[in-house]
Amino acid sequence: MHLCPFVALLMLVEGYCLAAGPVPSVRVVLPGDAGVITRRAAGILGRQITERCGAKVLTAGEAAWSVELGLDAGIGTEGYKITDGPGGSVRILGNDERGLLYGVGRFLRSSRYDGDGFTPGTWRGTSVPRCPMRGIYLATHFNNYYEAASPEELDHYVEDLALWGFNLLALAYPHWQYAGYDDPAARKMAQHLRRIMRVAKQVGMRVSVGDALNGGFTSTPKEMRCTPVPDPLGRHGNFGVNLCPSQPVAREQLLRTGTSCWTNSRTPAWIVSRTGLMTKAAAAARTAGRGARGDI
Repeated sequence: MHLCPFVALLMLVEGYCLAAGPVPSVRVVLPGDAGVITRRAAGILGRQITERCGAKVLTAGEAAWSVELGLDAGIGTEGYKITDGPGGSVRILGNDERGLLYGVGRFLRSSRYDGDGFTPGTWRGTSVPRCPMRGIYLATHFNNYYEAASPEELDHYVEDLALWGFNLLALAYPHWQYAGYDDPAARKMAQHLRRIMRVAKQVGMRVSVGDALNGGFTSTPKEMRCTPVPDPLGRHGNFGVNLCPSQPVAREQLLRTGTSCWTNSRTPAWIVSRTGLMTKAAAAARTAGRGARGDI
């Protein structure tokens, strides 16, 4: 194998050395009591290998090489270790299920894929995250990538984030794009967000929905809206549907809208607010959504 000096140096620094040669088939061995995230990790491992090279991935029967997934408490929260197993196999062990998934990600990144098969990486060691919260916000509005991409593509995108160690996913519900919750486009967005959150939870992420609490639907009566900030140069951001919470009728409308959003999303609310409604709206959302969060 011929490598340019930069690639060779990168592999040396990262410890991403490769095994002697490719294998045509891989068996993934799971523990008998494998949980949801562990099973998902095995599925992601198999999909990544089969999509990137000609190797076959099995969960039973004989294969040219095998990798064992398991848990080993004591490594450190969300940590993992990769060790040699019997007969040239590899063991990927997580302190917990999240750690196991992150170990699968490290192993995949250290391996090679080509037409001859799968070449397992030889990185061995232990890794434990230094930061307990490693999150990302996906701006699901303005028809950007996170709104326009296909559901299957976003599923794989979220899985890839988890493989890199992300454990928190934040989304947004763009009220200002719709006339109301009965708007077909609004219903489609709600389903879109639920799917993203469902996949995120299956790979161990905590999920949240953010909202600007003084934002409203396009159908909001003009008398509820705030007075626009003077902007002679056209430099200030304004979605155009901002309510004025100092008006009692607008305040009640904002509380109803926020409560419905978080109840429908069925996830604990992460609230971005400059309006002073945070405490009351969060309490209303928790009360309205209680008992409905486990079935995303």
